[in-house]
Amino acid sequence: MARPKKKAAKKAVATKKRKVATKKKVVAKKKIAPAAAKKKAAAAKKKAAAAAKKKAAAAKKKAAAARKKAAAAKRKIAAAKKKEAAAKKKAAAARQAEVKKALKDKMTAVQASLKAAKAELQAAAKREQAIIKMAAAKEAAVAKFVEKWTKQQMAKLEKAMKPKKRKKRRAKKA
Repeated sequence: MARPKKKAAKKAVATKKRKVATKKKVVAKKKIAPAAAKKKAAAAKKKAAAAAKKKAAAAKKKAAAARKKAAAAKRKIAAAKKKEAAAKKKAAAARQAEVKKALKDKMTAVQASLKAAKAELQAAAKREQAIIKMAAAKEAAVAKFVEKWTKQQMAKLEKAMKPKKRKKRRAKKA
């Protein structure tokens, strides 16, 4: 069994030598073309910078579009608020006009009833004056009638108290 171990050891050494040889080759390649690598790196950097610029420009455009969209939304909201405020104002004005009209109607009704009451009061005052006048006339008429009637009654009494005069009979002519 000792022999197979030796073979394995030899193989390991051989692989190590190959690895070192390949590493040397890579190092050698790097040393041979540093100018070309630099050019490649510069081109890659330029490409990356251009890509970054493009990306930045796209991001800028996107941000500008987003700002525009936000501004438009703000304007839309402001317009909606303005519209709502105008509608509220209009509704308030309509309610106020309704209240004014109702108040005016009430005032007209009150004025009409006041006018009717005034006319009724004037009629009542006229009626009262007429009644007072009539009562005075009635008193005067009653007093006049009583005076006349009393006079008549007194005359009747006086007549009744006087001795009756006999009528003379005239002789009839044949």
